[in-house]
Amino acid sequence: MFRRMRQVAALASILCMLVALFGCGTPQQKEEARTKSYGHDGYMGLSNSNPGLPKNSSYFSYSSDINFMQEKLSELGGIQHAVFRFQDPDIYVTLTVSPELSENEAAALLERAHRTLIDNMPRYVIHMEPYKTAR
Repeated sequence: MFRRMRQVAALASILCMLVALFGCGTPQQKEEARTKSYGHDGYMGLSNSNPGLPKNSSYFSYSSDINFMQEKLSELGGIQHAVFRFQDPDIYVTLTVSPELSENEAAALLERAHRTLIDNMPRYVIHMEPYKTAR
């Protein structure tokens, strides 16, 4: 009887070892199924996956920055023209305001424009120069 139990135990342990050896294996993957890695670009693949990643401080062009600032200022209303002078990282802004605005309204508009540009262009230091009134 003990002999039979030892044979069953030995058979069970061999069966467990076979399951452990062959059960954990995976079949070979086909070449198409393998994951592809990004290039070694120093950004851990980010510049390959995100081409809009700014790589240096002059990545953004001044013309696109001016267009963006003009778009934001046009949302305020009352500004007829804006002049931007770049001395990186400083921008000097001169606004031409509508002649219908009073002095107090023009000053408030200048403050709102300054705050809008500061909030939307954090990489620059914005300097508002005295405004002009359109004729």
